[in-house]
Amino acid sequence: MFADLIITNANIYTMDEINPKATKVAVKHGKIIAFDEKADEVKGPSTKCIDMDGKTILPGLIESHAHPLTFASNLFHLDLRAEVTPDIESILEAVKEKARVTPKGQWITGMGWDDSKLKEKRFPTIDELSEAAPEHPVFLTRTCVHNAVANRMAFIKSGLPESPKDPEGGHFHIDPTTGKPSGLIQENAMMEFTVPTLNTEQLIESMLQAQQKFFKWGITTIHDMAVAKEEMTVYQRLQTEKEFRMKVRMWLWAVDSMNWIGVQDETLALGVESLFGNDRLNIQGLKYMLDGSVGGRTAAVNEPYENEEDNCGILYMQQEKLDELVSQAIQNRMRVSIHGIGERAIDMALKAIVNANSAEENKKMRNRIEHCALPTEEHLHLMSQHGIIAGSSIGFIYSIGDSYLANLGKDRAEWVFPHASFKKYGIAAPGNSDLPVADGNPFFGIYSAVTRKTVSGQQLGTKEAISVEDAIKAYTTDAAVSGFDEDKVGSLSIGKYADLIVLSQDPFMIDPESLKEIEVIQTIVEGQTVYAKCAEKLDSK
Repeated sequence: MFADLIITNANIYTMDEINPKATKVAVKHGKIIAFDEKADEVKGPSTKCIDMDGKTILPGLIESHAHPLTFASNLFHLDLRAEVTPDIESILEAVKEKARVTPKGQWITGMGWDDSKLKEKRFPTIDELSEAAPEHPVFLTRTCVHNAVANRMAFIKSGLPESPKDPEGGHFHIDPTTGKPSGLIQENAMMEFTVPTLNTEQLIESMLQAQQKFFKWGITTIHDMAVAKEEMTVYQRLQTEKEFRMKVRMWLWAVDSMNWIGVQDETLALGVESLFGNDRLNIQGLKYMLDGSVGGRTAAVNEPYENEEDNCGILYMQQEKLDELVSQAIQNRMRVSIHGIGERAIDMALKAIVNANSAEENKKMRNRIEHCALPTEEHLHLMSQHGIIAGSSIGFIYSIGDSYLANLGKDRAEWVFPHASFKKYGIAAPGNSDLPVADGNPFFGIYSAVTRKTVSGQQLGTKEAISVEDAIKAYTTDAAVSGFDEDKVGSLSIGKYADLIVLSQDPFMIDPESLKEIEVIQTIVEGQTVYAKCAEKLDSK
C-alpha cells in the first residue's frame, strides 16, 4: 500500500506521547499511515512528496467552543470592533452611513462593540442611536453577545412599550438620571426584539467564506455551541458542498433563551443520543445558559462587581428547573454543556450534573461546564471527581481581559480561567475563544494561557500560567477529549486523520511573548491543502 502523500524534512510535534517527534509523515486516504523511516517504505511511483524545509508542524487545532455561524453572519452586519470603531462617534457615524443606504424602516444591525475598549468607556445611548437613525430600528450587539443597545425605533418596531418590564433572566437598563430605558438591553431582554435573521442560503454562503478564516487560524475542527433547527439545516446542507471541509461538533440549544429556540423536548422525543452522526458532523449534546458575561457585568458572581454594591449578575433559571432539564438529558444518554462563568452559576451547574448521575457514570459522559471562569477549590474537587470538563475560554484573557480586571478587580482577575489548577486536579480544560466574543486566533489563547497577558499588556497574575506544551494541548489533545475525538484528531498518530498545520515559528523554541505572532503557513485537512499563505498573497494581488 503506497502513500498518497509524504511530508518530509519537517519539525513535527505530534502531541502523541508515544511518538512525540518526527521528521516525516505518510498519508493514505486522508489518514496517517507511517512516520520517519517507515514513511520511506510506503513511497510509491505516484506518491506526492512535500519538502517542508525544516518548518514546524502541529496537529490541526480544535476550537472547542465557538459560534461559527454567528461569526459568519457578522459579514452581513456593521463591524463595531474597537479596532474599527474606537469611540462612540465612530459607531454613530457607521450607523448614520448605513442609514443613508438602507430603506426606511429596515433594521440596522451591528456586532462587536466593547465599552471597556471604547474611548468613552461607556455604551452608545438610546438618544444617540435614535438621533443617528431616527427612521430605522437599530440593534447593536456587544462583543460578549450578552448585551445590546437599541434605539427608540427598535422598541417601536418590536411592539415594546416605552418602559418595558424585565423578562425572566433579562434586564432593560434604566438611566438613573431620567428613570427611562438607557438603550442597554441585557440577556433575555434581547429576545424581546424582532431583529430579522439571515436565511439558509445566506448562512451557507457566509459560512463557506468564514471557513477560510478558520483554516487561516489553523482550526480544522470546531464545536458550535448553539445549534437549533436553522443551524442544523445549514450544517446538513454544507455537508453536501465539496468546498466545506471543516469537522463540526454540534451542541444543541436546549431551552429558549438569547434569541435561540430550544430543542430539548424534540431531541429527546426522537431518541437522539450524543455522538449521533459521523466523523465530519455529529451531535455532541445539549447546551444550557445559566449566567451572562463578566465584561457585561451579568455573570453570576459571589461578590458584587467593582464599584457596584448590589450587582452580582444574572441567573437564567432556578436550580430546580436546571436539575430537571439536566437529569432528563443525561438519563436519555445526552451529554450536557452548561454555560457557567461566575461562581454561583458554576455551583448550580455542578449540583445539576452531580445530582443526575453517579461519579463513575458522569465520567463516562464527559459533561462540560462552559467558560468556567471562576471555579472555587470545592468546584474543582467535584469536577475532578465526576470527570467534568472545563470548557475554558482562555482566549478571553488576551481579547477582553482588560474588562475582567476592571470589573472584578486585580485579586479576583488573577484566578480566572485557572489552568494550572485545572491541571493539578486532572481536569481536561480545552481552550476556546467563544468566537465571535473574542478573537478566534488560537495562538492568542495559547499566548494567554502561558503569559496571562491582555492585548494592552496588563497581566492577570502568573499563578495560573501553564507551559507552552500544556497550552497547545488545550487546543489539541484536551480539545479532542472534550468531543470524544481522541481516536480521530487532536494528535498526529497512526490511523488518525491527517489534519495538520505548518507554522511560521516553532512555539517551543521562541520567547513566549512571540507566541501571539505565530502565523499558519499552510493548513492540511485529510491530506489535502485547504489553506496556504503564499496562495492567499497571490489572490490578494
